[in-house]
Amino acid sequence: MNNVPVYKLRLARTLYNNFYRARLQDANGEDAGQLLIVPGLPLDRSQLPENAPIADPYLLVIVEDADINKNNVIDFEEGVSRAVLAKFTTETTSFKHCEFYYPSPAFYFAQEEE
Repeated sequence: MNNVPVYKLRLARTLYNNFYRARLQDANGEDAGQLLIVPGLPLDRSQLPENAPIADPYLLVIVEDADINKNNVIDFEEGVSRAVLAKFTTETTSFKHCEFYYPSPAFYFAQEEE
């Protein structure tokens, strides 16, 4: 682990069921990005065949805007995962991990080195 950033989330529900918008803030309270978060909740066991595998809940995190590059993406995802998992975990639901998606990863990673 390098220097993992600490993030805070400002969360808002959207007009769609189980879709959340999040404004990401760094430790100084400055805007650090905008996310769309979609909880992936498995079906209730009563709706599945007996031999169906067990599926853990997860969070899909779509990064709409953030100051990331190929050198800090791992630290970014680790810091965001901590903030998002803490915000969404409740007494009844414990999310195990986040899945990250980017609008255009090739754009971010093809940027010139400064």
